[in-house]
This record gives sequence, C-alpha cells and structure tokens, in this order.
Amino acid sequence: MPDASFEHALPLALRAVQVRAGFAVATGRASASDRKDLEQEALLGLFLSLPRYDASRAGLRTFLERVADKRFASLLRRRRTDILVEHLEDHRIATADGIPAVQLRVDFQNVLAQLSASSRETALLLIDHRPAEISHILGIARSTVYARIAKLRRAFVAAGYGPAGARGGAR
Repeated sequence: MPDASFEHALPLALRAVQVRAGFAVATGRASASDRKDLEQEALLGLFLSLPRYDASRAGLRTFLERVADKRFASLLRRRRTDILVEHLEDHRIATADGIPAVQLRVDFQNVLAQLSASSRETALLLIDHRPAEISHILGIARSTVYARIAKLRRAFVAAGYGPAGARGGAR
C-alpha cells in the first residue's frame, strides 16, 4: 500500500489537522493556546488510523479528512466536558436561570443515583463517546444504548431538567 505511506500521508494529514484547528480557534471552540495541543492529538489519531486505510473505498486525502473531522469532534467534545467539570469543581459558573453550579452538580448526582448501574454507566460514557462507540465498548446493541439515553432523558425531565414545557418544567 504505497499510497498510504507515512511520507505521502504526512503533508495531507498536516493540512487536514491545521485547517480544523484553525477553524476551532476561529469559531471559539478552542483557544489559540490549545491549538498546537489539538493539532498534535489529532495528528496522532490520524496516524494511528492509517493502517485502516482502504484505497478501494476512498482516496487517502478523503480518508484523512474524514478521520480528522471525527477526531476533532471528539477532542472538542472532550475538552468542552473537561472545562465544564473544572468549572463545576471550582463553583465558578451558574446556570442561565441562576442555579449555582454546586447545586446543579448535586442535582445531577441525585438524578443519576436513582438510575440503574447500566444507565449511570451509559451517562458517564456519553461524556466522551458517541452512542455507536458506547455500543462497541459495552458490547450491546446500539438500540439498547438509545433506549438507555431515552431513559436518561426521562429521568432528567422528571427532575426538572429539559426543554421548557416538558414535564416538571425547566430549572
């Protein structure tokens, strides 16, 4: 597979990563100081995925761009979650309607405590993974993951978290 060699893939991978990192900074989804870290993490992900490249399915550039898209979405989602957790830990944020962050965290923990272990596990995995990934990690059907997500939604709506007008109202 000479088309997927490191030397051939490097300029394409660098360009894909740099464009996406620049976009993340320009749109405010990442800070300028995080740009190099994002590029390195994404580049590593691209090269780890290179052995899965199949020239019969797509060109190398297309493959690398698709992987870069998914990798950046995952990295930015994880960073957003990490930032939220940091803020919750430091009690520096409040919700839009003024609920202090510490109370928000306690409420979420109380809702999760009422759920089954499998639903709690799914909720925690949703922080970093998509439903398809969770299905693979847990070795269960994707439909089961979506059923658990629906159960999580119902539990949070019943506790007052959800769209305005939902049962229990929004907090």
